[in-house]
Amino acid sequence: MSPGYEALVSGVALWLDPNRALLVVEGPRAIAALNGLLSADIESLAAGEAALSFLLTSKGRPVAVPTVVRREDDILLDVSRTALPGVLDHFGVYLPPRLARVSPLDGLHRVSVLGPGARSAVESAEWPPEAIRVERAPEDGSGIDLYVERACETDEIGARLAAEGVALASQTDYETWRIELGIPVYGADVTADNLPQETGLVPRAVSFDKGCYTGQEVVARIHYRGHVNRILRGVHYPEGHAGPSIAAGTELVREGRAVGTVTSACDSPRFGPIGLAYVRHELGPGDAVTAQADTSAPFIVEKLPFTLT
Repeated sequence: MSPGYEALVSGVALWLDPNRALLVVEGPRAIAALNGLLSADIESLAAGEAALSFLLTSKGRPVAVPTVVRREDDILLDVSRTALPGVLDHFGVYLPPRLARVSPLDGLHRVSVLGPGARSAVESAEWPPEAIRVERAPEDGSGIDLYVERACETDEIGARLAAEGVALASQTDYETWRIELGIPVYGADVTADNLPQETGLVPRAVSFDKGCYTGQEVVARIHYRGHVNRILRGVHYPEGHAGPSIAAGTELVREGRAVGTVTSACDSPRFGPIGLAYVRHELGPGDAVTAQADTSAPFIVEKLPFTLT
């Protein structure tokens, strides 16, 4: 078990995600214009508050799953770099420049302080007064995301937290931790091929009380009148069964029929080989699937998350 992973699970870890990009949206009607494009109700956010949201096509397909941070005079969008080209193209078509302008925000970056001791570590360290603190939802794991000036380099941030025993998490550490928590990421577990209800993010990222937004009709129709054919679940080996690592892209089969696909996978120090996978909606926790039709390697479908910590 690496120090970074152990800190994520039981202590405090520092994580600098290289796959995030920040955009700023500003203008005389930036909030209203964005509210017509995003599934979350961002008009209800106060300065310093944040919400997860979908940015959808008219057919209800995700362009991105941004974290939306309300600031005093503008909106900060925290998006996956994988989604960035599509987000900029989408805004170029649907965001009227007379109402709102969107541009990359290179002056800030996101620093995540994660783990059970994150809050105490952040509160005990001194931060620039302009730093924005966003407490992560329980579904995103214990921690706080800080948006700080890029002049505040990693070494300086680490020095602020060193007294609290903070470890620097690696990409592998974080990937393992987020799969254990069932946290989907855009580009791997969420793409333009998905519907929002498949991802498990709708309770957090969609408001059914706000006004219209692009893609709303599809989301509402599924919510009130139908269901999706697949849903994001966990997969793992049965207890006592040792098997090889699970690979992203693995096709899952049940009784000779294709029933799912693995989207992310890792070798967890706590749970062994595990993965996130889209499986048929009728499959529930405890159901068995195999990696492919000609193998007996078993997997068990699991409701996410694998763990809450």
